[in-house]
Amino acid sequence: MLRKTLPILLAVLMLIGFIPHPTFAVQEQASGTLTVGVVPPEVLAVTIYNTTWYEVTSIDPYVEYWLNATIRHNNTLYSLENITFYFYASGSNWDSADDPNTHATFVWYNDTNTWELIGPTGTTWAVNTANCRVPDRSQTEGDFTLAFNASKVALMGTWYVNVTAWGTDSQSDYLTISFTVNFYSEISLTDTSFTFSNLQPGTANNSLSSPTDGDLDYSIICNAQYNVSFFTDGNWTSNGNEIDITNTNYFIGDDDSNPEEATETGIDPFAIHPTPDKTTPYANQAVTQDDINGDAYATYLFQTVPEGTASGTYTLTLYIEVVAA
Repeated sequence: MLRKTLPILLAVLMLIGFIPHPTFAVQEQASGTLTVGVVPPEVLAVTIYNTTWYEVTSIDPYVEYWLNATIRHNNTLYSLENITFYFYASGSNWDSADDPNTHATFVWYNDTNTWELIGPTGTTWAVNTANCRVPDRSQTEGDFTLAFNASKVALMGTWYVNVTAWGTDSQSDYLTISFTVNFYSEISLTDTSFTFSNLQPGTANNSLSSPTDGDLDYSIICNAQYNVSFFTDGNWTSNGNEIDITNTNYFIGDDDSNPEEATETGIDPFAIHPTPDKTTPYANQAVTQDDINGDAYATYLFQTVPEGTASGTYTLTLYIEVVAA
């Protein structure tokens, strides 16, 4: 019996020897660091539109336009610090001092999401914040729209706008485009009518009775050197009668109250004739500096009545014209 069972027992023991034992894991850890670099923003495009989104290359002063700047920042647009818009006339630079005629600065601030005109203040340069636009700043690219008005006295001619996007660590990018500012002028009359009262035939250089100071007060705003001209719609007329001023000095203007002196204040007395003749006593006047009040003028008027003039109330219309010099 022993001879028969021993091999069987050995085989069982051998199988038991190959049963696997449980395995225990051992772990360690290592810390990793990944740094995302700060990248500069990019100004991809700058375009000027009118308020119907029609692209323009020239603008009128004192009219709203929309300047659209496409900005990219690969850390998202929240990484911007500000966008600065420098407008400057030919002959000036982006970093010139703000001036009603030649330079203006606008800024969009990321931390407050607000738009501001930095300068010049107290002028007709303006930002219309209601029409300004900011894109979704969680994106990496978008359009920022500045709604602005150029000053009435922004110089006529070639202008530039430099759009500079600022990111962290003072990293920046810019793009500059050119455009044209068109001619602008306006006349504001303080005195819109004038009267010579009870003039006698044969008298010369009668002064105005109204306005009582004897002159017409007016102001001019112009964004280029300019000329001021005078003319009428015809002769003085009354019920078929006329006072002929076509080829005479019967109707005179001056810059002071004495029409007989010349050049005492810089402008000689000048005859005012019906159109198409135009008298231009003020020529090559300097570009207006004050775009709120303008350049002040006072023109004194005088009337000569020829002998034999019929009695009556005579009328005409006086025109004051401003054109680029």
